[in-house]
Amino acid sequence: MHTDLLIYLVHALFWGAFVLTRLVLQRQAQTVDMQRTGPVADQPRTAPWSRMLMALHMLAFGVLYFGIGSAVLPDRVPDLFPGQRVAGTLLIAAGAGLMCWALAWFGSWRFRAQVDAGHQLATGGPFRLVRHPLYAGMNLLAIGTAVWIPTPVLGAALLLMLLGSDLRARAEEKLLASVFGNRYLEYCSHTRRFVPGIY
Repeated sequence: MHTDLLIYLVHALFWGAFVLTRLVLQRQAQTVDMQRTGPVADQPRTAPWSRMLMALHMLAFGVLYFGIGSAVLPDRVPDLFPGQRVAGTLLIAAGAGLMCWALAWFGSWRFRAQVDAGHQLATGGPFRLVRHPLYAGMNLLAIGTAVWIPTPVLGAALLLMLLGSDLRARAEEKLLASVFGNRYLEYCSHTRRFVPGIY
């Protein structure tokens, strides 16, 4: 077994941490109220084009996993620099940590950009650092994978992931601004979308 097969284990641990966090939070939600403060939505709303934007993200994941298989299984992973696999693993682990922290802090996750009645605006925990820690975590997964397996297919998957995350984030921001108004706009004025202090 060559070492590049370990990327499947790293990805399994990434998704396993995400699913385990969700399961633990679902059990806790039955008995413990999350420690969140902030405005609450009074009615459900969904961002326009949310299904199409989600499909773009799914395409990114499809290309990502196709790219992994097409490089790893025939043992054609380019070596660009010493430690690229370790660097890729650390980026993927950082993405998993950020996503799990966001889930643990907010306890809410949906496929589509939507707000239910009673939805609270999250501005603490990882949301103090970036507006979209879940998408940032997915971006780190794609970046780490492209570092580990620097091929054109993984480069394309990374671009699709970044584009999908950015478009979905913008759709969510419009939705949240319409629901929470100035409180959300004020939060956006001092919190970046994906990279603290930069973007």
